[in-house]
Amino acid sequence: MTDDTEVESGADAGGTCLPLFPLPDVVHFPRTELRLQITEPRYKRLVLDLVEQQDEDARWIGVVLLKPGWVEGYEGRPEVFPGGTAGRLLDVDLLPDGRANILLYGDYRFELKRELRGGEYRQAVVRPIEEPWLNERDAGVVAVRRAIVEHLQILSAELGETFPFQPGETEGLGEDDPFEELVNRIAADLDVPALRKLQLLIESLPERGLSVLSILRSRKQVVDLLRPFRHLAGRSDLN
Repeated sequence: MTDDTEVESGADAGGTCLPLFPLPDVVHFPRTELRLQITEPRYKRLVLDLVEQQDEDARWIGVVLLKPGWVEGYEGRPEVFPGGTAGRLLDVDLLPDGRANILLYGDYRFELKRELRGGEYRQAVVRPIEEPWLNERDAGVVAVRRAIVEHLQILSAELGETFPFQPGETEGLGEDDPFEELVNRIAADLDVPALRKLQLLIESLPERGLSVLSILRSRKQVVDLLRPFRHLAGRSDLN
């Protein structure tokens, strides 16, 4: 485990100590659930340590994205991007073969300040980042919310199974959900590269909402451009 003195000094400096779980292609967002399968011994140790915590509210994992080139040094401490999400451990299923299935619920974004030395798994001092307060009834927020849902419904109807959100899933979406939950759920499920998702995570909530809408609008523009040619897709004689 990590030296207690170092952990305390990080907390005294205004940071929060979290165990880190680096992932190569997944970005976790606050207010969303993330299911993971744990196979590596060091991260199985992490899960067991959290399960042994008496205080369930102290079971946290900082999910971060690995930087390109991580494969060669993965058994050590390959570089990670400094932005991540603190997820609370909601459920653990310890499998007979030693693996573990876990469920995390994203709570807050953070900036990684420094990693701690030693320990069986990676730990770091992070700075939590609070989202700015938003008036859910503000005309601008209402307009962005409505536009996001409309574009989701159009794209799901046009693209079907090739789109992350199916038509049935968009019914009622966003009507009662907080703006942050709506935006983050879409950001987490969009089929865009992990680095693009990380950019969304780093943005403040108002910026993230506009960026998600921009991605959906761009996708719709492509669909509109290709619509006259879609009937040719299934004609092998023209390929």
